[in-house]
Amino acid sequence: MRKIIFRAIQGVFFLAMAPAAALGQEPVIGVKDRAALFHSADPVLEARKQVVYQIYTKIFEENRFDLVDTYMTERYIQHNPNIASGREAVKKLFRENRLPKMTIPVFAVVAEGDMVVVASAMVLPRPDHPEQTYTTTHFDMWRFVGNRVDEHWDEAQLGPMSIGAINAQAEARNPDRKPARR
Repeated sequence: MRKIIFRAIQGVFFLAMAPAAALGQEPVIGVKDRAALFHSADPVLEARKQVVYQIYTKIFEENRFDLVDTYMTERYIQHNPNIASGREAVKKLFRENRLPKMTIPVFAVVAEGDMVVVASAMVLPRPDHPEQTYTTTHFDMWRFVGNRVDEHWDEAQLGPMSIGAINAQAEARNPDRKPARR
């Protein structure tokens, strides 16, 4: 029994010490027709998925922060530690931090009750080899009041925000851009 436990500990230790590249990874990629993911047979969920689709395509991808009032409640609660809550804070964020022209590579959209969750691909620099990249998943979860987004969660951590490989493109276009912070 001790021998089995020792071998198991050895195996875990070996895996922990192995470089990430040796472990392998399937790349995370978006679907070709992401618009098809933002539909539902349920009319309420259809309307909510369409609001989130408009946020992605119009506000995020086209920098149409003038549409924030259309899709978000005034109190809009933000759980990302780098962004203040409130509709006015969102507008200010987008006025001061223009995103580059992009298409967010979405691969899943799930709607249930008053929630819509979107999963998309992110390309990030490898910490051990910054000249190389890897893909991972970004999640956005939106809670609705009526047909407007009232609350948002994602996996962001405190510090400079990054939108995957998009961040490097934005910095190249606007080197004086400051990270969005509370």
